[in-house]
Amino acid sequence: MLQTLTKKLLLCLTGLFILITCTSCRTRPAYLFKDFLNELSLSSGIGVSEDINDNLDALNKWGVNFNSEELDNELTYKTLSDTLISLIDEDDNFYSLKNKNIIDSSAKETQTVSYEKGVEIIKKTVNYINNKHIEPVYDYEYVKEIKSENDELNDGDIIYTNDGYKKVETIDDNQVLTEANLEDVYAYLEIADSYTVDFENAEVIPYGDEENTSYINEKFNLLSSKNHVFNSEGFRISYTLNKSGIDVHVSKNENGVNIYGDVSIHNVKPTFKWTYKEDDLKNCYFKLDFNTTEKVGASIGKYGNYHLKFKDVDASSFKSLLNSVVEKEKDELEASIPICQIKTPIPNVPTAYLNIDLLIKLYVSGKVEVVLMNEHSLGFETKEGNIRFINDNSHDLDLILQASTKAALGLNLNLEAVKFRLCDVELDGGIRGLVKSTMHLYDDEGNASSETSNIAYSTLQELSEGNSDVKVCGDVSLYYLLDLIINTPKTQMAKMGFSKNFNILDEDNQVFNNLHHIEDGHFVKKCTRKNRVTLQQMESVKSNRIVLESYAEVIKRNETYQIKIISLPEGYSENDISYSSLDSSIAKVESGLIKPINPGSTKIKVYTKDNKYNSYVNVLVSSE
Repeated sequence: MLQTLTKKLLLCLTGLFILITCTSCRTRPAYLFKDFLNELSLSSGIGVSEDINDNLDALNKWGVNFNSEELDNELTYKTLSDTLISLIDEDDNFYSLKNKNIIDSSAKETQTVSYEKGVEIIKKTVNYINNKHIEPVYDYEYVKEIKSENDELNDGDIIYTNDGYKKVETIDDNQVLTEANLEDVYAYLEIADSYTVDFENAEVIPYGDEENTSYINEKFNLLSSKNHVFNSEGFRISYTLNKSGIDVHVSKNENGVNIYGDVSIHNVKPTFKWTYKEDDLKNCYFKLDFNTTEKVGASIGKYGNYHLKFKDVDASSFKSLLNSVVEKEKDELEASIPICQIKTPIPNVPTAYLNIDLLIKLYVSGKVEVVLMNEHSLGFETKEGNIRFINDNSHDLDLILQASTKAALGLNLNLEAVKFRLCDVELDGGIRGLVKSTMHLYDDEGNASSETSNIAYSTLQELSEGNSDVKVCGDVSLYYLLDLIINTPKTQMAKMGFSKNFNILDEDNQVFNNLHHIEDGHFVKKCTRKNRVTLQQMESVKSNRIVLESYAEVIKRNETYQIKIISLPEGYSENDISYSSLDSSIAKVESGLIKPINPGSTKIKVYTKDNKYNSYVNVLVSSE
C-alpha cells in the first residue's frame, strides 16, 4: 500500500511539474514580428526614429517586404527569412540564408523565433550588408568635350584647370570662369573600390603659425619627410607618417602645467561604390573602417613652493591661504588645434582620392592621463532615393583621472573624384571626464565641515598633502563623446539631399553608469571623510572594529607612512595588533610603518592577533 501511495505521489508531482512548465512556456513573452522589424530597422541604420511606425515605413521604402497583417503575430522563421531575403538579395531564399550562416542549419520555417535568437540573426544580417565586396570600377562619360584654356571659349563651355573644372560665363560683359557642377561635367560617372590606405603615398598639407611660413601649405610626402614639426596656439605639434597611418604628438607647458596629447589614426579602409547617371545619383555605398588611439595627459607641479605653507596651517587658515594663492591663477588649458590635411590616392581609380582633415581638441584642469582606443565603422548606403546609415563603434579605456578633462579628435574623411567632393564622414569623438572637488576641514574637536570647490581635485590634493586637518575627495563623471555628420554641405551627396547629423554619445552614456568617488587617488564605494575621534576621546570609545585614521594613501617611493589607529575593539590594545602586506613587492610594513618598494597598488592588512577583527589600508605607490 505504501508503494502505491508513493507511486501516486510521484505521478502527482510529475503532473504538477509538467503543468507549471507548460504554463511557464505559455506565459513567456512572445517575440512579435513588428518588434523584430523595428529592431532590424534600427540596427541596420534604415530607421533612426523612436517611433516604430516611422521605422517600419523606412523599411518599406527601402524595399523590405512584409505583410502588415502579420505584424502582431509571433515571429517565425518563415516571416523572418522572407524579410531578410528582400533586404539582402532578391535571389536569396531560406536555404541560402542557412548557407550564409545567418540562420541555423537546423531551423524550420514553421518554428517560432525567440527574442535572443532574433537579435543574433539581426546582428549577422547587419554584419553581412555592412561588409559588401566591391570590385574596382572607373567609368565616366562627359556631357560634352572638355576644352583647354587656350581654345576659343563660349558661354557654357567647360574647361579643366589646376583648380578643377570651371564653367565659362559672361558677367557684366566680361567672360569669367565659375565653379562647375557635377551635372555640368558628367553625363555618367561610376567609381568603386575597396582597399587599405597606404600612407606612404600620402600628400600632406600641414597647418601652422603665420610666423612659421616655411610650413604653410607646403606639400610633402613620406619619402621626403618622415617627421614634421610646427607650432600652433603655443603648442608644439609633431607628426610622423608610416605605412599604416599617422601618429601625432602635441605638447605645451604653461604656468607649471605640462599638457600633452597623442593621437594615432591607422588601418584606414574605405569601401565605396558611387554611380551618377542622367542627373541622378543611383544606388551608392560608402563605408570607412579605421582605428584611433587618443591619449591626453597633464601634470601639475606649480604649487611645490607653497607646500610647507599649507602643510602646517589649521583648516581655517588653509582655506584663506588657498583663495589667496590659487584663485588668482587660471589652472586650466583649452585648445582646438588643426593638424593637417592628408591626401591619399585611390590605387585603382585615376584622379580619385581619399582625404583626411585632422583636428585635436584638448581641455584639462589638473593632473590626468586618459588613453582611449576606438574601432570605427562609419558610412551610409543609398537605394532608390533612400538612405541608411552605418555606425559601429567600440571603445577601450585606461585612465588616471584626478581632474576634469576633455580629449576629442575631429576627423573629416572624404571621397574626392575629379576635383569634386562626392561624400564624406565627419566625426568629433573622444572622452569627457568631470571631477567635482570637495574639501573636508577638521576643527580641534575632530568635527568636519565640507564644501565643494571649483579648484581641480589634483591641485587640492597637492596642497593638502601632509595636513591632517584637510582631506580632499572627488566625484567623477566620465562619458564618451561622439558627434557624427554623414555628408557635410561641401559634398555632392548633401546637395542631393543625402545628409544627416547624429549626436550618438553624450553625458547619458556614463562609463561608470553613475558618479564614482575618489579619495587619495583611489576609487572608493562612498565618502569616508567623517567626523573623527580626538586622541583624548579614544580610550572611551567602544567599538566592535578597528578604526583607522585613513583607509587609502598615496606614497612616494622615497617616503614612508605610519598607520594611525583611532580605536580598537573593547578588550584589545595596540600590543594585540599585527600588520601584513598583501603584496610585499609593492610595499612592506613593520609595526604599522609602510615602506614603499615599487610603483603599484596593494593593501595593508591591520588585524588582531587572534584574527577576530581586521581592517585594510589601500596603498598606491607612485612612480614619482
